[in-house]
Amino acid sequence: MELRHIRYFLAIVETGSTVKAAERELVAQPSLSRQLRRLESELGIDLFVRDGGRLHLSAAGERFLPIARDLIARSRHAQTTLRDLAAGRPPRLTVAAPPTTIADVIAPFIATTTAADPFITVREELPATAYATLGRGADLAISTTPPPRHLAGRPLAHLPIWAYLPPTHPYATRTHITVADLVSEPLLLLTADHGTRRRFDHAVLDAGHRCDIAFETTVPQIAQALAAAGHGIAVVSDDPRYGLRALAVLTPQGSLAIDLYAAWDPTHYAADTLATLADDLASYCVITYGPDVSPSVHV
Repeated sequence: MELRHIRYFLAIVETGSTVKAAERELVAQPSLSRQLRRLESELGIDLFVRDGGRLHLSAAGERFLPIARDLIARSRHAQTTLRDLAAGRPPRLTVAAPPTTIADVIAPFIATTTAADPFITVREELPATAYATLGRGADLAISTTPPPRHLAGRPLAHLPIWAYLPPTHPYATRTHITVADLVSEPLLLLTADHGTRRRFDHAVLDAGHRCDIAFETTVPQIAQALAAAGHGIAVVSDDPRYGLRALAVLTPQGSLAIDLYAAWDPTHYAADTLATLADDLASYCVITYGPDVSPSVHV
């Protein structure tokens, strides 16, 4: 199975026809059609359903599509890596992380690096899927759960979960709020696939309460924006926005917080560089948020 055959398959999917795909790939249309049939023969499946002059993905083609995209992405990543190595340039590294981590940690950290440091790009992933991206376009993954044993990794930070409310709220003069007080308020929460939400749900359950969910969102900034508009209290781990007051959320075990972990493939060609990057990110969190966020403090 040749990569160019897979590239032709993707071109047909993305353009909708063999004619347009051939134009994009700068190859004769009959040749492209032959290469597609060869790919189907090698795979032993029909990738498309032919309806007159139109092609539609078959059920097998639908299942093959993400695999094909992954193979092409890996190929391009390998080519870029080898070119950088041959030229003596710092490696290009992709970090997969939740949106909040990208906005509050990764992006500001990148701004402190120089042209002599690795070129860091990001890929938004929810905590539940971050580790699965390693080897599929991501070099370093950050999640709110410890990495599997087959990966190398380290704790990054122990970050507080905040209750954000407008300065006009009756609780605005406080520095903290208990779970019992929070659940009596309309709450603006992230969806259940976010680590912050799961951690809060466990705290509510452990305290024997139920909460009043005013709104769920996948975007932490929206939760804070709605809090600023007076629609409730946002419970997120983001940095403060929109002039909101941040209250620590207290449980019987202490302030509510979420842990961040970094992981990478120990056989990665730049494993040492990734380990250093993880160390640097952990140090950046301590510099930015203070020594209390260091994982070593909470061991």
